[in-house]
Amino acid sequence: MIFNVTRTDRNIDRAVNEALGKRFGLLHKLTNGSIGSEPFIIETCSPDFEIDLENQDYERKCNIELRPRGIIVHYRKKSSSFIWVIPYHHLTVYQSGNQLSIYGNTVYVKLRPRMKRKKNSPFIKKMIAAKTAFSSAYDFQ
Repeated sequence: MIFNVTRTDRNIDRAVNEALGKRFGLLHKLTNGSIGSEPFIIETCSPDFEIDLENQDYERKCNIELRPRGIIVHYRKKSSSFIWVIPYHHLTVYQSGNQLSIYGNTVYVKLRPRMKRKKNSPFIKKMIAAKTAFSSAYDFQ
């Protein structure tokens, strides 16, 4: 689900909270660390995002936010803000070298870190651990 959040809309907030749960509180942030990622650059994406990857007028960066039952990918297109809501049961993550691929159903985005690092991002490890913990609560057979 991709939403335009340039203007505040309580219906969108309600839909996001129902799908992914409410934001983590301050106590959780203090004990578990950050729930937001460092900036990523969008390299390629599915047509659902409607981003012109050839246009260099604006920077194609995004951030990822953890929620109790999924993640939110925040990105901007020109002067508008958008979010992509992905519940953990629809989330698939691949990492190949410096490229991170995030899939949710049929929509995808391929990202690379904005800043080069020698090691993998601790946020990516945290996101995969949260997805694993969420999935382990269910008995899939």
